[in-house]
Amino acid sequence: MFTKATAEARTVPELGCELSQRIGRVVPHDGYMLAGTDPVTGAGCFVSREHGYCGEVFRRTLVDEVRGRDLFPFSELVKSPSKVGVLGSGAAEERSSRRLHEVLIPQGFGSELRTALVAGGVVWGTMTLLRERSRRPFSSDDATVVQHLVPDLCTILRRFVTRLTTPRPLPGVRPPGVIVVGGDDRIKAASPTGRDWLRACAPELDLTTEDDLALITWNIAFFARHATEGALSRIPTADGWIGVQAQRLDGGAPDDVVITVQPASAGLLLPAVAAWYGVTRRENAVIEQALEGLSAKQIARRLSLSPHTVNDHLKAVYRKTGVSCREELIALLS
Repeated sequence: MFTKATAEARTVPELGCELSQRIGRVVPHDGYMLAGTDPVTGAGCFVSREHGYCGEVFRRTLVDEVRGRDLFPFSELVKSPSKVGVLGSGAAEERSSRRLHEVLIPQGFGSELRTALVAGGVVWGTMTLLRERSRRPFSSDDATVVQHLVPDLCTILRRFVTRLTTPRPLPGVRPPGVIVVGGDDRIKAASPTGRDWLRACAPELDLTTEDDLALITWNIAFFARHATEGALSRIPTADGWIGVQAQRLDGGAPDDVVITVQPASAGLLLPAVAAWYGVTRRENAVIEQALEGLSAKQIARRLSLSPHTVNDHLKAVYRKTGVSCREELIALLS
């Protein structure tokens, strides 16, 4: 019932609100932050928050999470048997917690419960619940309740993405956008379409100021600074998928990052689509060959399969992605 009731959201803000309301029936809270992640690269692909950390503080928590500088970093929770961590319970080790004393308390919060949304060995997102200082802190019982909800929460995220859009690139209505971000994560320069593309990544949000736009760039820029080959996120929208790529800028100031935003190409999109839609490794291999224009018999020879098996794999992909035939699938991905 929990999964079915919360799989109907049509926008990212609606998804966050519905999840918060459902969880709130068993674990009351005053604010939340929900983040979806690219299941292949781990970079963020959407975020929803209500009465959560704001502005620069929100950015700082994102940076500290990846660096694992405080208690219960998501990088540890995703590997731990327990996917839930509670901060603000009064434990002795919290005395040195920067997040508690420099982030939560100054903003009026006294306790945080964070959850790594992991299922099948894949990180689908994270969710953070907050309680104000006047409320009792989250308890170990609260953590246990949320831990039991993790499989449902992951299912909801996947259903939301697969209901939100079909596996197609966003139509190329404008030239790709290029944005240069400095070490302080502020936009230093952008092509004429750069800011429009950032807004397209989160169409439900009112991204009017430079600080607002930085909500889209902070995460991918940080990943790019700490990856040898840059960073990549594929962002689902109601109109199609957007590809966001980032890498260090040669010849620029230290930590400058260049971000390119454009419709996700078939090659870029396919790994993420396979993950979100539950396409198997063998099914994915068949799709790759189909995108090259090979017939079922040619695919069968190349992959050492029977033509019957190839057609079975294609039919399974049609069912999972909601298309009716090979031509429709190729047209969508192309």
